[in-house]
Amino acid sequence: MKSNDVFIFSKASGVSALYAVLAEKKIIPKSKVAYYLKKYPLASSKVPGVFVSTGSLGHGIAIAAGVAFADRTRDVYCLISDAEVQEGSMWSSILFARHHKLENLKVIVDKNGLQACGRTRDIIDIDVPLYKLQQLFPIEVVYTVKGKGIRFMESDNSWHYRNLTKEEMENALCQI
Repeated sequence: MKSNDVFIFSKASGVSALYAVLAEKKIIPKSKVAYYLKKYPLASSKVPGVFVSTGSLGHGIAIAAGVAFADRTRDVYCLISDAEVQEGSMWSSILFARHHKLENLKVIVDKNGLQACGRTRDIIDIDVPLYKLQQLFPIEVVYTVKGKGIRFMESDNSWHYRNLTKEEMENALCQI
């Protein structure tokens, strides 16, 4: 990314990963990550390095499309979850981006197959809509595994909301 580019983290429930990256990049102090997670459990623009607050599914990409439209001199990257493909506002944003030829909008879909209430395919299967989406607008789909590298967390949807106990934290740290 160039210095004037924008990154919008639309999948707000994964904010702990965002804050960890911001700490690793020295944008926020590592000592403040726990504070930010407690005070701002969804991506918040009150945290240095977070361009815009997000929370409701589909809102981040709508904001990203607006920013890309308003300033075509910079690239706007937006990370969305696979569950967001089920949202009407996401589709409206893609149609807007296509109509206005927003080549500076870069959409990345994190396809881990899980969402708040279970497996994405069991709630609303998105494989066909995701294929159609890729035909409407150039998006990058990345296939990920929730909790990858920590045996008791891998592909376990209960970690969408759960916090680690002290023992689980120690176990997890031994695995990474």
